[in-house]
Amino acid sequence: MSAPLIVSRDSAIVETIMAAAAAVQATPEVARDTETVRRNWLRASVVLIGSDQAPSVAGLGLPARRNVHLCGQDATALTTWSVPLDASVMVLPAQTGFVSSLLAEGGEASEEAPVIVRIVGGSGGVGATTLAAGLAQRAAKHEFRVALAELDSTGGGIDLLFGAEQMPGWRWPDLSSASGHISDLSGQLPNVSGVDLISTGRPRLDPTVRGATGLPGIESINAVIASLTRTHDVVILDAGSHPDDPARSRAVTVLVVAAEVKAVMAARSRIAAWGLGDALIVLRKGPGWHLDVETVCETLGLPVIGTLPHDSSLPGLQEAGTPPGMKRGKYSRACDAILVELMRDEG
Repeated sequence: MSAPLIVSRDSAIVETIMAAAAAVQATPEVARDTETVRRNWLRASVVLIGSDQAPSVAGLGLPARRNVHLCGQDATALTTWSVPLDASVMVLPAQTGFVSSLLAEGGEASEEAPVIVRIVGGSGGVGATTLAAGLAQRAAKHEFRVALAELDSTGGGIDLLFGAEQMPGWRWPDLSSASGHISDLSGQLPNVSGVDLISTGRPRLDPTVRGATGLPGIESINAVIASLTRTHDVVILDAGSHPDDPARSRAVTVLVVAAEVKAVMAARSRIAAWGLGDALIVLRKGPGWHLDVETVCETLGLPVIGTLPHDSSLPGLQEAGTPPGMKRGKYSRACDAILVELMRDEG
């Protein structure tokens, strides 16, 4: 990886980013023409695109890559280009602190980079959250330092799957003021069998407050995830059925798809609508879900990296607060195999 890349002709944006870079002794390259963008696109450690150049970059047809971020003063304009560019949004100058921490991370050795996996449901009821919990638990069993963060604002609290709903520790509402460079969160989060958890919690229903969720703002989410990636070997993000989270450009996306015709077609629609053309598929088997891997690959145009078998013991274990992947069995073995593939993909 080479130096960070700034793509902008807006002097205010460039000056703000360069000041943030100077604070962490980073030296970005500024691209003001198409040739420089193309030459540095894949090799730059981090790409920061100014709002003024977002339409131009989107029109270049560049290959997909991670660590792409949109920067500017107008949050609405930035959000418009977030999905086409598969980029997170940073509003300046309010989020300048996060720019500094992002550029500081860009200089770290790549072999020390964590495995960051984002789990998305290809349709309802396929067990995306269960897989996220299972992968986290299996990674912990293999003695990796693991964090599991819930990014579905309507998820209801992933700590429930671990029987940790009464365990003390910070949830997302406690991190709503997080920003910039955050130190190690370990010791502040609920930890069950080696997995650090960040869940939405269960905020009280208040009919007078519309749109209330268990997630903080984008800046806080970005800052917390940046902290986790500095301190953990494996970071699992449970995006559920809401994949437009700010972490999408930093993670491998895994789409969980039921091996059934309607579910596969629903997944195909979500891939197109949500820009998930670089996702990896995990195929969920079960009663009546018998489509073969080849058919699903051909229909979705994406690779299948593993299959999840039906395990009738999971509901009972979850009701007892025993997380998926804790007990030996076919589900745990399937999670192990998927982990191996994900680490090879990152490798």
